[in-house]
Amino acid sequence: MAMRKSPERLAAFTDAIVAIAITLLVLPLVDEASDEIYAGSTFAAFFTEHWGQIGAFLISFAVIARLWVSHHGLFEHLSGYTPRILTLTIMWSFTIVLLPLPTAMTANFQIEPGVIAFYIATMAASSLMLTLLVMTIRGSASENPDNPLSTHTLANSVLTTALFIVALIIGTFVPVINYYALFVLILSWPINSIIATRLQNRDPESRSRTPHAGA
Repeated sequence: MAMRKSPERLAAFTDAIVAIAITLLVLPLVDEASDEIYAGSTFAAFFTEHWGQIGAFLISFAVIARLWVSHHGLFEHLSGYTPRILTLTIMWSFTIVLLPLPTAMTANFQIEPGVIAFYIATMAASSLMLTLLVMTIRGSASENPDNPLSTHTLANSVLTTALFIVALIIGTFVPVINYYALFVLILSWPINSIIATRLQNRDPESRSRTPHAGA
């Protein structure tokens, strides 16, 4: 069996990656603001002209923050990590580093299936890596026996990944909906509540647990 290693350094590494990726999201707007200042533009004119970029920044910021919260929560259930967990974490980190690129394309390119697919697929891939991490950690020797992952966490993670894939399909193949397909993720809250209720009814002990939301 592969030797398990302390997860603290791996968690710190991914936290730094997320911080850099979130910072990169806003840099194009900073450059645009600098150009507008030299051009003699106004505060209102800047937001009117660049509302698309601002919207893309806010959406991507929210998605990265949500993904980080889920990934950070997973490490609370780890007593160590294996090469497989390390590989999945690096793959997840790649999707986070990549996201500023489709975000910039979304803000500056015409709405077209390729750009929409690239943008949402990057998010879906990140969510998928988290789901695979949950599946890998749950019930493994790396899981903290004093704080195991719940069935609710696994179900929520699978649900979120499935909704990202649905958004990808709708956004890519229904042009009139495009990026608004991401609103399908709102369904995760009511569906997750139903799942949580059913799991609690089946397993009363789960009421005392506070599972982390998946992404």
